[in-house]
Amino acid sequence: MYDDNFSTTLEPGTLSPQTLYRGLYVRIARKLEVDPSYVSRVARGERRSKSVESALRIEIEQINKKVVGGRSNRSGKAASAQIPGKRLRFFVTRNRDWVRKEWLQQSQADHNLKNIKLSNQRRLAPLTPLIDEALRAMKFSLKEMSQTTMKAANQHGRARREQGYSITALLEEYNLVRRCVFALAEDNFRQLDTHFLLHDLGQIGEVLDLQMQSALRAFTGEA
Repeated sequence: MYDDNFSTTLEPGTLSPQTLYRGLYVRIARKLEVDPSYVSRVARGERRSKSVESALRIEIEQINKKVVGGRSNRSGKAASAQIPGKRLRFFVTRNRDWVRKEWLQQSQADHNLKNIKLSNQRRLAPLTPLIDEALRAMKFSLKEMSQTTMKAANQHGRARREQGYSITALLEEYNLVRRCVFALAEDNFRQLDTHFLLHDLGQIGEVLDLQMQSALRAFTGEA
């Protein structure tokens, strides 16, 4: 149940931050003999546990050392001291244009989406409202998120139904948003507040899941 593909024998720099974070909750759960969902709730601030919080800090520090160490090895220079980084929410807001361009490029290359004949303007139209809605919702707890009406996602679902999308294509657009946010975080890792990065990535993942559900209900006429 707790198996994952993480290996501590790999040299620093061979793994991306996204790969290093993958399986983090499972590794801590295995060490502390608790359920990974409990570790996830502690990371999101919904539960308090000194042992889990301590394990999270230790793991994140080790990941940071691997990432910084790998980059200094590639550059041949010692890593300089990091200044306090930005929260993911702030960074995505500041880089929305990059996310839009990257998302459009990936959607045009995706086999589920590229055959849908839309202008770039119409294809991109729902994206900025979706991102803005997700960033606003990241400030809430999971309970508050679940009670929030995802208006932009509802509009996205209805619009894509009228434009002839399949359910698979609709859901893939949210996967692309997730992928673009992770790519942005990975490319700018040292500018982000790594202490909160795991929490922030979890938050935006939860929001995207809720948006996807809202869009799906609107697409099928349930909303």
